[in-house]
Formats: sequence, C-alpha cells, structure tokens
Amino acid sequence: MKKRLIVSFSGIDSAGKTTYITMLRKHYENNGIKYKYIWSRGGYTNGFELIKKMTRFILRKKLPQSGSSNKRTEMMNNKKISSTWYIIGMLDLMRLYSITIPIYKLLGYNIILDRYIWDTYVDFKFMFPHKLNKFLWKTLEKIYKKPDISIINYVSAEVSYERSVIKNEPFLETLEKREQRIRIYEELIEKNKWDAVINTETKSIDETWKIIIQKIYMK
Repeated sequence: MKKRLIVSFSGIDSAGKTTYITMLRKHYENNGIKYKYIWSRGGYTNGFELIKKMTRFILRKKLPQSGSSNKRTEMMNNKKISSTWYIIGMLDLMRLYSITIPIYKLLGYNIILDRYIWDTYVDFKFMFPHKLNKFLWKTLEKIYKKPDISIINYVSAEVSYERSVIKNEPFLETLEKREQRIRIYEELIEKNKWDAVINTETKSIDETWKIIIQKIYMK
C-alpha cells in the first residue's frame, strides 16, 4: 500500500466506529504502515482540550468537568461563554483540517480520523444551530481537508441506545435525542457526504471489515 490515505469514520454513538478503527490500526501495524490516529470531533480536538485543561487549572473548581451536568448546561446557556467555546472550537478545527492533517500526510502518514466535519455538524445542530450558516462554519467547509475515504457506520437510534446501555457509557444520551441525531445524519447521507454508508446493525463485523478494507485498497 503505497498511497497515503485519509480515512474517516463517522456515525452515532455505538455504531461500531471504535471496532473498525481498532481493526484498521492493527492492520496498519501488522503491515508496517505508518499512520496517525486523530480524534477530530469539534470541541474535543487536542488543541481545544489543552486550552480547557489550562482554563480548569487556572479557575480550579469554577469550571465543570467534561460530560453532561447541570453546571455545564448552565454554563453553556451563557451566551458569552458558549460563543467563546464555539469560536475556539472552530478555530482549532480549522487548524487541524487545514494545517495538521496535510502536514502529517506530507510526512508520509496514513491518517485515521475518529469523527469528522459532519459529526461536528450534527453536534452543532443541537448546540449552535444559528451559527451553521455563518462565517466560521462556511469557512471551515471551504478549507477542510476532504478524506480520501469517508465511512459512516449506521444503526437505528434504538440499537445505538441499547448498545450504549450494555457498554455502560458514563454520559448516556436519551433515545429521543439519538432519534433527532439519526434524522440529521440521514439528511446528510441523502446529500452524499460519505463515500460508504454501512449498516452495522444488519452486517456482521467480518462483512463490514471487508467493505472497509476493499475501499482502502481500491484507492
């Protein structure tokens, strides 16, 4: 495999992204292929996480920890705080998509992206719906580095919720909110935002992996 590829994995929680990302990482390692794994969900990128850690250190107990909580909801309802959060998150995504990822590719790395721009779009539909047609988001859509292969793992909201309960996820999103997320993902699927849409609810792990690895070696 001589090509340096950017492969992105998208989808709702418990759709199987981690399973196939782990399989791809092992495949690369077993075949001596250089790669970088990058968590690229807006608001949780490494640059933004560093800023949040520094802010928590300075403010001590004044800033809530990550995850759902009444204190965090109350904080994000403050327009100045939420606007600052959004701006920093967007700027770090721009840095990641337009600078960091192209540099890694130039250095000879294959890149595995856990979530990507459209997962952030789904998140921001809930958090900042009025900002998605404004300057920062439009700029991001123009400058982001498009993956060579983009994959969305699809399951129903019910299956997503059941799997999350079994996994005992710490911040369990409600079934109703997952249904809303699925509707947004379906709208994006209709707009052909991904190269491959894989229903991991109906396909086995082996079937899904075969589709993914064929996509990679057909490039």
